[in-house]
Amino acid sequence: MIKLLDTDVVINFLRGYNPEITKKIKDLIAQGIDLTITQITLSELWYGIYRLKSKSKRILESKKLNNLIIDLTEILTLDSNSSRIYGEICAELDKSGLRVPQFDLLNASIAIANKIHFITYNKNHFPRINEFSEFDFLELWA
Repeated sequence: MIKLLDTDVVINFLRGYNPEITKKIKDLIAQGIDLTITQITLSELWYGIYRLKSKSKRILESKKLNNLIIDLTEILTLDSNSSRIYGEICAELDKSGLRVPQFDLLNASIAIANKIHFITYNKNHFPRINEFSEFDFLELWA
């Protein structure tokens, strides 16, 4: 089984902000669950690293991210199916006045297209997306 991690879950894990999140991720790995991210999440993570003012902090965070990348099964990308899903859900959200950030919707579209669960603790955007999905992709963590 594969599960997709949201950007803020990865940041939390890499920086050790919340021991409970770290434990949950380690438990999933111990259960044999393959964890992955999208190219979108990877881009967001690199952006965050290059925004750091301290060169030593950038080097430290880069090493952590590279170690994570090595451990991932794969990094998921947009394809024609996830792009179609993105367009469809984005249009529905617009009609409903419930627009969400584009990166969130792109990540969710990849999860839906691949029929894999998406782990996040963002309770604002992803439940709106899940309402328009044929596949219940959302796994909300507190």
